[in-house]
Amino acid sequence: MSAHETITDDASISVLKFLKENIPKSNHGNIKSELKTVFLFSKKRSKGQKIKKKKRKSRILTRKEKKALGFYVIPRNSVMYNEVVPLNEIWSDYISEMLELEKLTPDSASKSWEQFTQTIYKSDFHGSMLQVVRSKCPSYVGKKGICIMDTKNTFKIVSLDNKVTTIPKKDSVFEICVKATKIVIFGKHLCVRPAERSTKKVKSYLHPDL
Repeated sequence: MSAHETITDDASISVLKFLKENIPKSNHGNIKSELKTVFLFSKKRSKGQKIKKKKRKSRILTRKEKKALGFYVIPRNSVMYNEVVPLNEIWSDYISEMLELEKLTPDSASKSWEQFTQTIYKSDFHGSMLQVVRSKCPSYVGKKGICIMDTKNTFKIVSLDNKVTTIPKKDSVFEICVKATKIVIFGKHLCVRPAERSTKKVKSYLHPDL
């Protein structure tokens, strides 16, 4: 017999002795049968046991919720031009690599022209240096600055005088300065959310009626 069994037997004898001394003799016959009853304590939660909280799945904000929170609102005097110049430098390196500007720019009659234009329209314009060269609204013509927000229908740019201006894409033609290269793009072709524009093919022969 092991030591563990001996301890268990001693404990049982002590419990039986205690019960017989403290309950009526008429109930002594039921003591052993009652002690053999199995109680499932595991299903009961103790007071000190903490309730495990279910982890909530992270939820992405909808566009409507972002708009309500003011994500798309940039006050006119809230951004300094010098603060976004580094962004323009990063963008210039990015677009130069995308368009392979170290090579000669393809001619509009060449086979590689369509691929060149598709790359431009699918690019990210945050950080680009934009200038309005034509617009149905004369007050926008000549506006120039670094793009800090590209939405479906507008560009928000910061000019040298630290003013944030919202330029509608649809009725404007923009000139982009990439180091020593200037590229003209029609805003009408960019009226798509940036994330969707990267997967959408633009017909290079379309021209807005400006």
